[in-house]
Amino acid sequence: MTIHTAVRRTLKVLDPNFEQKVRDSFKHQGVMQAHGGELVHVGLGTVEVHLPFSDALAQQHGFFHGGIVAMVADTASGFATYTVLSPDEECLSAEFKINFLYPANGTKLIGRGGIIKVGKTLVVAEATVSVVRDGEEIDCAFMLHTLARTTHVKSGVTNDVMQKC
Repeated sequence: MTIHTAVRRTLKVLDPNFEQKVRDSFKHQGVMQAHGGELVHVGLGTVEVHLPFSDALAQQHGFFHGGIVAMVADTASGFATYTVLSPDEECLSAEFKINFLYPANGTKLIGRGGIIKVGKTLVVAEATVSVVRDGEEIDCAFMLHTLARTTHVKSGVTNDVMQKC
């Protein structure tokens, strides 16, 4: 079984530099940087991220922790959302639901995010997370994600973001 996200509607390019915006913002995501996360693909309405396994990301049974799987899904769908926003906008998670399909037991997580609907204040996105086990990709989670559009909250600035919300 393979679930791969796909853009469900025709999307407008609001920022011709969306790819650079995503790549610059990704550099400020501490958890992905600290654990070797990689931004593999950025396209209009789609993003793919990879995260290699390490003991620091594992739960007590030696699998990727569910919170880490959710973080990869959130990252993929969140940055997919960045690709459909105007240059002065970013996004923040408003809500998400994740279904875990199989244990995330493997050497790497692959998160693929896509856009379902772009609204005036909210964007609905999705993400599939696969785990690589014995050279094979196995879908282990699916996320439905709602994100709020916001003016820049200054990627890379820490601890003062909540004052602006």
